[in-house]
Amino acid sequence: MPQTAVSIRRYANFFRKSGATRVLDYGTGTMRNALYLAGQGFTVYAADLPEQVAALIPCPAVQRLAGLMDTEQLAICRLNVDLVVSTYVFNIIPGYEEQRRYVANAVRNLRPGGYLLMEVRCPREGSVCGAGCSHYFKCPGCAKTYTHTELDQLLRPFGLRRISHYYRRRAVAAIYKKSEE
Repeated sequence: MPQTAVSIRRYANFFRKSGATRVLDYGTGTMRNALYLAGQGFTVYAADLPEQVAALIPCPAVQRLAGLMDTEQLAICRLNVDLVVSTYVFNIIPGYEEQRRYVANAVRNLRPGGYLLMEVRCPREGSVCGAGCSHYFKCPGCAKTYTHTELDQLLRPFGLRRISHYYRRRAVAAIYKKSEE
């Protein structure tokens, strides 16, 4: 089984102590983070694209989760989870509207005061975008990377405020808290 994301292992205890027991792994992929969190005593829902969910359904490990749903189902439900985890998913979403839909789904299913853990690739130190960069697609040297400041700008309009972040090699992990309102 693929290794659990470092950010998940690093912050699991913080989330547990904060009372975040119900989790949505949004963009679950191979369920590596979902299964780790379920094994740590969290109640975990996992969501991904319909074709990925279809591939996961036969897997016996799915029974360790509270639920497995595709993103179309996620768009119409309200799970009211304490925590949404997103590791290396935001980087692969191709366009602005799709990114907005992704964040809106995460926020819709997150309870007021709940947390979003977003881990993404970050730019390499000293890399500079070239003239070919556009607003959401950057040059090949830093394609689909974000700093914590860029994430803040993207997530703030959704009522999310960053409370912590750290950089590790080519990644940044940031924790956001949803407004209580």
